[in-house]
This record gives sequence, structure tokens and C-alpha cells, in this order.
Amino acid sequence: MASSPPLPADSESREVSEKSGTRSYKDPFIVQPSGPHTHTIILLHGRGSNGPKFGKEFITSASSTGKNLSETFPFAKFIFPTAKKRRAVVFKRMPINQWFDLYDINRQGYREHLSVDGLQETTGFIHGLIEQEVQGGIAAERIVMGGLSQGCAASLYSLLCFNERLGGYVGMSGWLPFARHMQDIIEDESEGSSEDDIFARSDDEASESEKESTPDQISKAINFARENISHAPLSSSFTSLPVSKTLVFLGHGALDEKVKCNLGEGAQDVLMSLGFRVTWKKYNDLGHWYSVPDEIDDIERFLEKCLV
Repeated sequence: MASSPPLPADSESREVSEKSGTRSYKDPFIVQPSGPHTHTIILLHGRGSNGPKFGKEFITSASSTGKNLSETFPFAKFIFPTAKKRRAVVFKRMPINQWFDLYDINRQGYREHLSVDGLQETTGFIHGLIEQEVQGGIAAERIVMGGLSQGCAASLYSLLCFNERLGGYVGMSGWLPFARHMQDIIEDESEGSSEDDIFARSDDEASESEKESTPDQISKAINFARENISHAPLSSSFTSLPVSKTLVFLGHGALDEKVKCNLGEGAQDVLMSLGFRVTWKKYNDLGHWYSVPDEIDDIERFLEKCLV
């Protein structure tokens, strides 16, 4: 493993303007660019963590070149927000930092309604962060978002509810909330829909997810995601999904016991059914985390395609 370069000297927590409902969140941990600011990367931590803890560790994780992502992309600002403390049902309603509540990560259909309120608020919060960057002069197509574990899940869901193309999406060790519902909608609208469980499919069956969906199928699935969190549905004149032009990277450890790898594969299936171009990477010797330096290398190569 390559040694981690020191955290950039200008890293600090900066106050984010109180717009779009962000005033009740703690200020994010921000790593400012060392050169002219042309791009922004927003990454969400996992359940029980926080922006500074996740951000400081991630931003100092080096690729095989010995550089961290801030050094490789000196023009990018990195934003690591912190989730609100929400009561966790599985922990006897103890407040913890989480983007939304849930009961069992690996039983996605069980008590999944617990996630709705948090996903609604978190989606509005993330969209607000993006809007602040846009108002500051960074176009949406120069903004990348993503996250780790539950941060991946929350940011993936908010991506589907966004109205524009972003520069890219980076997800690690995560899943897509309500993926089963969206895939069922797509399959129910298809001729000869399959009864297979997408979360238990083999690699040989992966080609099934590459079948092109119709605009009607896509709009119904996306409208489920939007209306599920009280977002306005797409118009009836829907012909394409601008956000689906966003390039997506998903990485997952094959040995992940906390968030099973097939949940990441299931997220890939749904996104591809919705027209997204997904780069999927499975790390055979990795559990629940991101791989250093292998996954950092892959993210670096992915960002090189996005940050143009």
C-alpha cells in the first residue's frame, strides 16, 4: 500500500450559506482547490460517521502514484457534508449521524418505508449544495457527487431525482434504496417481464440489464422515485432523462458483509435499465470499505474522463 500524502494545508471546515434548507446541517468539511476552482466533488459519508472523519481519511488516501485525489485534481473543491443526527430504529431510536433511517441493509424490502423521510430531506439538502455551487459559477456538468455506504445510497437516490446532467457520480460499497420497486416497474412495463430477483442474479445473467428500456418505462420508474419522496413527477412529455447522461462509477468489495455485493450489482442493473453508463468494479479481496490503492486508481481514471 502506498503511503498517504499529508492533508493539504488549506483544508478546513468552511461555512456554507444557509440556503435550500441547509441551515440545520453542520458545516461540511471542505478541501479547497490549490489552483483556480473549476470543478466540485461532493461526497457523503457512511452511517454513523461524519464529514470531517470521512473526508480527512478519503482525501489522504493515495493512488499507486503516491498522490491523493486533491493533488491529482488541484482545480477541484472537495465537499464532505455531515448527516443530521436521526433516531435509528434498529438501535432503539438512539440518535446517530445517518442520511436516512433503515432497519436491515441487506433486507431491502423489509420496513423500507423508514427511509422515506430521510431520503426526502437529504435529497433536498444535496440538491441545495449543488445549487450553491452552480450559483457560485460551477456548472452542473462540472460537479461530481457520490458517497460511501449509506452515503452512496442517499446520493444515488438524489441523483435519480435531479433534473440535469452532472459531471459524474462515484459510489463505493453502497446500494440504491427502493431498487426493487424501480426494477419491478421497468419489468412490468416490458413484454415478457422476468420474475428473477435482480439482487441474486449471476454474472451470466448480467446482459439482461443491458436491454434498452423505453422512455415510458424509464419515466414511470423515475416518477416512482420522485413521488416516493414528494418530488414533482416528470412531465407527461418526457422523452429523455438528462441526468442519465451522468457517467457513473460503482465500486464494491466482494467480501463485503455489511452491504452485500449483490446490492451494488442490483444498483448497477437499475441504473443501466434507466439509461446510465455505469463503470462497475468488484474488488475480490475487499470487505466493506474502498480499496487503497486499487479503487483510488480506478476513481482517478474515472474522474479523468469526467473532469473536463
